[in-house]
This record gives sequence, structure tokens and C-alpha cells, in this order.
Amino acid sequence: MNIIKKYLPKRCTGIIILYLLLSVNFNCSHEITEPASVQFSARVGVMDTSYITAGIYRQPYVPGAEVSLFSVSYGLEYVSISNNSGQAYFENLVPDLYNCSVKRIYPEDTVQVYLGYRREEVLVGSKAAFKMGSAADSFRVLLKQVPRTPFIISEIYYNGAPPPPPLYFHDQFTEIYNNSSVIEYLDGMVIGDADYGYKEDPDYMYSIHLYQFPGNGSDYPVAPGQTIIIAQDAENHLLKNVNSFDLSQADFEYYNPLSNDIDNPFVPNMIQLHHKYGIDFLYSTRNDAIYLAKLQQEDTLSYGPFDLIKVPKQRVWDGVEYKEDVTNYEVKRLSDDIDAGITGGLPGYQGKSVARKVFKEVDGLKVLMDNNNSSIDFQVLNTPSPGSLE
Repeated sequence: MNIIKKYLPKRCTGIIILYLLLSVNFNCSHEITEPASVQFSARVGVMDTSYITAGIYRQPYVPGAEVSLFSVSYGLEYVSISNNSGQAYFENLVPDLYNCSVKRIYPEDTVQVYLGYRREEVLVGSKAAFKMGSAADSFRVLLKQVPRTPFIISEIYYNGAPPPPPLYFHDQFTEIYNNSSVIEYLDGMVIGDADYGYKEDPDYMYSIHLYQFPGNGSDYPVAPGQTIIIAQDAENHLLKNVNSFDLSQADFEYYNPLSNDIDNPFVPNMIQLHHKYGIDFLYSTRNDAIYLAKLQQEDTLSYGPFDLIKVPKQRVWDGVEYKEDVTNYEVKRLSDDIDAGITGGLPGYQGKSVARKVFKEVDGLKVLMDNNNSSIDFQVLNTPSPGSLE
């Protein structure tokens, strides 16, 4: 550069420097876009581990499955439908880590014709954080049957209200919905938040907190299509934060008798079975997993490391995992048969919730999506809607 300055006029020097800077910027932007030379094609094989596909097609390979690849770094989504051999083909992929989600829905009419009973069957599966860079990185996903349970989690408000005041999380709630066509009872069911641990001990939920619904078996009926609200604190939060809402009419509230927790005498308390820390049952405002389970008489609860209570995973009816980073599948709290996806994507204290989508209506009753995959089943609500479906 000193040589140029020495032999050229200053004006020419400035022009050349500007040209060089523009060239550098052009080259940098070109490097960010993956060139066609590194793009590749790949396939995903889909196989059913249950009896359903074999009973319909006389083979375990699943045709008609919706296969989605999510590029972690680029935020791109690729969707393909598997062929008669259970193979889904993808083109123009770029090298990256990919999260894969697969679902196959068999409608009631098909199930009745081939399997002899009338019920919609849903198969799901996934593969997390799989590095792909060439056709050799093709892989297979094994699908599992989604068990149908009457009670599901329909909405979770964990995010916290915007200030003022700051860090207001006392208005958290969970909404439960009777997704069946008959009256069901909440008596004795439990809600917990799962910590990490299922990969090391896949038969149990390692839980930070565990609270049980009161009742003797028939005290708390829930009609088809009815919602139930469980509040952290059943009070009118608008009196403390104008960006919140009124939960004084909640159906139940968490109550920690070992602290100075707020207790609404007109709202039934959840029964504390285990409480690791905190004044109340506080959901993380960014990353957590909430589940609903029904314990049996013969179940004996035990403890794992770090004062976590162990709940048999076979008793879980529903579970939802949420994270601020919905692309981070590498470390999950829930196994794929409970929740193969992740919902959320919210920074803390935005006043938003995650809610289950409506799948269809039958005789005036809303049937909510239940693919055991919160990436598919849930949406973000800018305004939480306790007690109603959006």
C-alpha cells in the first residue's frame, strides 16, 4: 500500500482502496451462501415398529409419511413424502446439522378396513442433531405408535409477564383438556417437571417437582371438551402487573405448605409430593418439560441423584418440552415417545404462551392435535388464553 501512495495521486489511491473494500465485501457475502457444488441429495428411510403399517401394507416400511428436515444453522425446512418403499428423497441440501421429524396418520376408515377397529392411528419418530454433508449420510427413522389418552396438556404459560415489575412469573399456569368423548376424572393424577436423565435411565421420569390432584376417584369429573386451569398462584395478577391476567377463578393452584406461598382458600390446592426448591412450583421461563401422569396403587416412588423423584415413565399420559432455542435437540428432557419435538422459542418475560392446535371438530367438540410432537402440535400465542381454545 505504501508503494501505491508513493507513485499515484491521492484521488486515485482513494478510488483503488474503495474498489478493494467493495471486492472484499463481495467475496465475504459470496462465502456465506453455500455454492451449488456442495449441495447434495439424500434420503430418509421410514420404518414402523408397531403392528399398524404391517397390518395395512403387509410390510414395515411406511409409505405416505411426512418427513421434515430442519437445518439448524440456516433455519431451512425441507419436506418430503415417503414412497411405497418407505423412502423420502431430498435434493439441494446444504451441509449442516439436521433435526428430522416424521409422522404418519392413518385415518379411521383405513384402520377399520384393514385392522378391524375404528380409530385414527398416529405414528411419529425423529432423529436429532444429525450431521449431513453427502448422500452417504442418509439414515432411517423408526416410528412408534402414539398412545391415545383422554387428558392432554393444551396450554402452558411459563414465559412470565413483561415489566413492570420485572421478573414477574407468579402468573404461570397449565391448562389441561379432555380430548375424549366421555367424562374423565382428574383425581389422583400428577403433574411434574422433568429434568435430564431419561437416556441414562429410560424407564423413569427424573422430576424436580411433583404435585397431585386431590380427590378420591370421582370428585373431579371433567366433561369432554372441558379445560382445567392449574395456577401457580390463583389470584388476580392484574393488581400486581397490568400486563398479566386474572387467575383468581382457576380450578386448582400449586401450594407449598413449607413456605410463605400464597393460598387462595376458594381454590383447591394441588397436593405436594415432591418439591426440590423454590417458594412455589416455578416453571423455568425459558427451558423446561411439563408432564401429566396417572400413578397406580402399586407404584412406589423412589429418588435419584440431586434430590430428583423418579416416576415410572409408563404412567405418563402427556408431556411437553419447551426451549428458548427450538433447534437444540442434542440435549432433551423428554424421550421421543412422549414428545419428539420442542415448542417455545421465546426469550423470557414476553407474556406469551404455547398452546395446542385444533385438529378437527366432531359433533361440535374440538379435537386437539396429539402427535406426541410439540413442534407439530403446538403454536405460540401472543396473548395467553386460560380456559379457552385458540
